[in-house]
Amino acid sequence: MSNNELFSKNIVQSKGMVDSFLKDFSDADMLFRPAKTANHATWQMGHLTNSVRGMVTMCDPAVTFPFEDDPRFGKSKANIDDATFFPNKAELLSRFDQAMDFAAAWVAKLSDADMARPTPERMQQFAPTVAHVAILLASHPMMHLGQFSVSRRALGKPILM
Repeated sequence: MSNNELFSKNIVQSKGMVDSFLKDFSDADMLFRPAKTANHATWQMGHLTNSVRGMVTMCDPAVTFPFEDDPRFGKSKANIDDATFFPNKAELLSRFDQAMDFAAAWVAKLSDADMARPTPERMQQFAPTVAHVAILLASHPMMHLGQFSVSRRALGKPILM
């Protein structure tokens, strides 16, 4: 298996993990904050989707996602708790799944030369090559699983891992 195939499979696995952690969340659960200043799962899912799209299109502007970034998920909106401001859980997860599938397909097509290509200057500090971005596409959602796990515990949901 090539590195790009492995990274692509990791992206799909991360998507599945996120989906499993949020499967039994209601729309109200998605807006739960386990601590006063913690981000709720709704904002995190929009942030993750925007991040996936942003990382891929910064590395390869020729890639066209079927949607644009959603401005409701910028850092300045993280403190909003109004359910009518955000999309519902089904829409959020559908869009996230679509973004992750798109990213996995993009990574699967990369050559070794593509993977070694430097990223734009804005990304250099945290992802100096496209291969680093491929890894981030899978690992960034996993970081959020820790936050979802805390919400799960606080909401009295079953422990998954």
